[in-house]
Amino acid sequence: MMRHFLPALCWAVVLAIATTSVYDRWLARFHGKRRHLWAALTFTTFVGIVLIVPMVYGGVVAAREAISLVRAYASTSGGHLSLPDWVNQLPWLRDWLQNAWADRFGADGAVAHARAFVPQWTRALGLQVARRLVTLAFTLLTLFFIYLHRQGISLSVRRAVRRVFGPTVEPLLDNIVGAIRATVDGVVLVAVAEGAIMAVVYAIAGAPHPILFGALTGVFAMIPFAAPVVFGVVAVLLAQEGALVAAVAVFVAGMLVLFVADHFVRPMIIGEGARLPFLWVLLGILGGVESFGLVGIFLGPALMAALMSMWRSWSSEPAAPS
Repeated sequence: MMRHFLPALCWAVVLAIATTSVYDRWLARFHGKRRHLWAALTFTTFVGIVLIVPMVYGGVVAAREAISLVRAYASTSGGHLSLPDWVNQLPWLRDWLQNAWADRFGADGAVAHARAFVPQWTRALGLQVARRLVTLAFTLLTLFFIYLHRQGISLSVRRAVRRVFGPTVEPLLDNIVGAIRATVDGVVLVAVAEGAIMAVVYAIAGAPHPILFGALTGVFAMIPFAAPVVFGVVAVLLAQEGALVAAVAVFVAGMLVLFVADHFVRPMIIGEGARLPFLWVLLGILGGVESFGLVGIFLGPALMAALMSMWRSWSSEPAAPS
């Protein structure tokens, strides 16, 4: 019955744990009998604005750009979609790409394909956006009640877990909470920094829409090994315009920023907070994404931290006398 709401519940728990220190300072500004109610309501509204505004803006801009791009290509050369000039320089793939492109986007089928693609793409995008907005609405609703009753929820969870697993579970819970906070800092903050740096690189290289592509880079940077998709596309666009030096510079800068962030900054932040080596951080993130979706980025390292905490506890105990 609750399986469709589990992503929203997980996101609410992750957001509540990640923003605990900020919410404590926010709550201190309110006084009176209804201080918890007004603090929870206003802070949830603020979190909702921070999450919804970039999502809606990015969705509108992406839809507008994609539709205009398809229409522009469909109207080029009487409806003939041609490959970029640099593709003709590829020694082995040139013939295959030209034949495949001609079959798919030839003069006879380019306009028809574009006209069929636009409504299908917009319909699919609309369904996905509506589904994400519904999940976000339930996430914010759950988050509001967690903020409102967080002290009682925390005590109830600790008592229930202690009753089921015993008093030794207390350090385990602390490690899980610490791992979620560290993962949020290591994933979100580092991804935002990557997006900001790459937006500057895009602007210097003369790429189209550097802010939009920078935001997309930040979003994709939260997923392991996904950021090259964005700056790879930017490099291809620059190469198509003839700016080969700028394209190579964008790709090299993106790989350098990604290497430093993924191999030094992010593992240091997550590893120190969750007390996990880099290998287990990487396995936790990848396994979490595969098992739980996007929220698994935060749940995976938390579960891995719990597993490592159990392992350290068991391995440090002296063996029972035989």
